[in-house]
Amino acid sequence: MDSSARQTIIQQHNLVYEYLRQGATSQTPPELIQKFQHLLQQAKNDEPEVSKALEKIIFAQESQFDSFLSQCFYTILADWLNQPESRVYLGQLLNTLDVVCQSSSYNRSRKQLIQLIKNYQQSESYEQLKLLIALIYPGKAIAQNSADSLVTNESTGNSNSPPTPIINTYLIRYTYLYPYFLPQDLKIQHLMEQIEQLQKHRQQDFEILLSRHIIYRFRLKQLAKMKMMATSAGKMITKVDNPSLLSEKAFQIALQQYVGKIEQNSTLLERSQLFVAENKHRPTYQVFKQDLHRFLANNIKPRNSTYQFSRLLEQKLVDIFPQANEKPLNQTQILQTCRQLFSFLIPAPRLNNNRDQFAEFLANLGTAQAMMILIKITLICPESKADLEKKICLIATYYQYQTIQQNPWLLKSLEHLLIAFSIYFGKIDVSIAKSALSNEQRTMSNEQ
Repeated sequence: MDSSARQTIIQQHNLVYEYLRQGATSQTPPELIQKFQHLLQQAKNDEPEVSKALEKIIFAQESQFDSFLSQCFYTILADWLNQPESRVYLGQLLNTLDVVCQSSSYNRSRKQLIQLIKNYQQSESYEQLKLLIALIYPGKAIAQNSADSLVTNESTGNSNSPPTPIINTYLIRYTYLYPYFLPQDLKIQHLMEQIEQLQKHRQQDFEILLSRHIIYRFRLKQLAKMKMMATSAGKMITKVDNPSLLSEKAFQIALQQYVGKIEQNSTLLERSQLFVAENKHRPTYQVFKQDLHRFLANNIKPRNSTYQFSRLLEQKLVDIFPQANEKPLNQTQILQTCRQLFSFLIPAPRLNNNRDQFAEFLANLGTAQAMMILIKITLICPESKADLEKKICLIATYYQYQTIQQNPWLLKSLEHLLIAFSIYFGKIDVSIAKSALSNEQRTMSNEQ
């Protein structure tokens, strides 16, 4: 397609977008949905210019149609996000495609359009659209799911058990993944900004709940020590539920891991900061890699005795930029090394040979240990956090239509990252948790 033809088709696209933009502004959601559905079913409407534009789009390069149709939806979403009452119609808006695909026609334009829409429903663009709509308006599903403990339990094998939700219904919880759920061809800046605001507010909400729960746990322990739980004092504390989907035991392990003292009487953050501070004393890149291996593998005890994590990690580090071994350490080397480690530990699942590699990594080390390694990498190089998020997003979207019972490890991992990122990169005051855990550890040491 030459530049003139390309410019013409862009103009046709923009004409349809403007038609939908005006409709979203001036019409009620049911009215707009009806008009949009009519436009797609009939391949025309009562506005001749829009009808002509759509016909040209229908018979233009088929590869451009998916992006065009997605942008039609995004145009409507951008306006409806400003109207909370309109969001309840998002599911109905998406269903217009199913209605259109159920129809048939001998008309050349209509027949072509129906086929294009059917193809679109098999595309990655359509999957991204569905996910985006789920993020904007999750409906009641997430509220129900948040109270589930299914994520922490393996399948019972009971054939009478009710079916568990698919992973996709939980993804709204993981705000750190939002930027990677956005389609690359999303051209509406206003919509992107609105999604960012949703991300910010939902992350803040989780951090507040996490902070309150930590305080609640601390107060309970204090009362228990004072043997006041049997009195009315215990009733004065308002219960704050665990905001994660982890079991009580798993949550305690996560809290201890990310806030408590884990090695050499230091927290994970303190050990990471010390590692970074020592970089200035490391003469070469090779020394850095050797120290990094010890830092990451320290106290890691695989569940499976045949899984030689330390050896595998050491070999991987040896293979990373060996030509730079004798060179002075710099920040670029550190960042690239961390990126290489994430690719090693979290390979792209769509490659057949790597499909279950991350799941095996978790199974061999256990979720807590595996996630601590990933978090350690992020703490010594915060610039690599985006790489970790991207890798995890690929995993999450790959398994999104499977059930929790099929992949309980996935949501456990996502929950760990949600807690860790909130603690290390959020605005939570964890001083109370540190104090509580330190006292706990001191008590245990004295008892021993």
